[in-house]
Amino acid sequence: MANIYPFRAIRPNSVYADQLVFTTMQAESVAGNLNKSGALPPLKTLLETVARQRPEIAEAQADAYEEVKNKLQSLLGNDRLWQEDKPGVYVYEIAHKNYRQTGIWALTELADYTTGKVKIHELTLDDSVRRLKNYRQHTGLEGNPVLLTYPPNMVINRIIAETRDKAKKTSFGNREAFHRLWKIEDEETIKKLTDAFTQIDVAYVADGHHRLKSARMLAQEQQAAGLPIFNTITSLYMATDQLRMQEYDRVILPAVATDKHVVLDKIMENFDAKRIHGNKPLQPKEKNQMGMHLAGKWFSLEPVKPLTGEDADSLDVSILQNQVLAPIFGITDPGTDSRLKCIGGDKAIEEIQALLETHPDAIVFTLCPLSVAQLLKVADAGEILPPKSTWIMPKVPYGLLMYKHV
Repeated sequence: MANIYPFRAIRPNSVYADQLVFTTMQAESVAGNLNKSGALPPLKTLLETVARQRPEIAEAQADAYEEVKNKLQSLLGNDRLWQEDKPGVYVYEIAHKNYRQTGIWALTELADYTTGKVKIHELTLDDSVRRLKNYRQHTGLEGNPVLLTYPPNMVINRIIAETRDKAKKTSFGNREAFHRLWKIEDEETIKKLTDAFTQIDVAYVADGHHRLKSARMLAQEQQAAGLPIFNTITSLYMATDQLRMQEYDRVILPAVATDKHVVLDKIMENFDAKRIHGNKPLQPKEKNQMGMHLAGKWFSLEPVKPLTGEDADSLDVSILQNQVLAPIFGITDPGTDSRLKCIGGDKAIEEIQALLETHPDAIVFTLCPLSVAQLLKVADAGEILPPKSTWIMPKVPYGLLMYKHV
């Protein structure tokens, strides 16, 4: 079962939301202009990036964390941010032009992570976990939720629908999407909602593996030291039928010049490679098909011996890692190798083409998106995919709802 709790959110004053949360020109429903005199930097810059930019020495990091605390208090003090007086659970919706996604935003008990009630599917990187743990320890601040998914539940769906129909909403928008929030404060409704979540046998991490692991590690350290424990984490729960899985492609920026003929010969040991008519980019839509851009030419790749299972090693992202990236290019740790870029989402091909203009020697591999069913099978089997294997929507803007541990 999943254990959720209401929380006192820190929210942007809607007058400043276009500056603090969004970084593109806002729709008319939101006041403000990023280009106006005295415009504020985004919250992600003010409260998170500042710590990443400081040298990783004790004194510099201590100064950075203190700066984060001071900036947060300043934003609260001058009414740029508001903290809710009463805890609540939130219905969150992101509405794009052609679709919308809706879920429940609440706190999750970290114990669910260690008892198997929350399952993972992706490898984490030790350095990222360490940095996130230190930030959480010294600031107590969460600017983004982890994204969790679960099988659709009729009671939860009904509460979401009733809340959207009856409760007052807060709406922010930009050219890409509208973000809407409805707060649930009614104790009886929260009780029904939390009871419904306890009936869910298991939830799955869709996005936020590093944040979840770092939070659990910190809680264990705090418990061992007899300190107050940050034992919850902000979470956005979306049913499996609400998630959208998108492509997550790979671009290699060679450190030294590569011989395209040697590379192609090695790839053709395990793949059939065919030139694409018109030399157009290929974004695969079926398993066991990949696109490749090499030396100015686009190819379609298909494994000579396709793997038909649904285990982690049979998925395209693992096939690429095990049969191409590691043996041919020596990229054994895709999460930390500086030669490898991962590009995903709606504009992946556009970003790749722009990158090729500045790096014509780059080698591109495009992949079919994983399905939600594939992700769940990997998690249920206790298997782990390479880092950056899944690009899952929604991507919640930093600072839309924040939480501060005290």
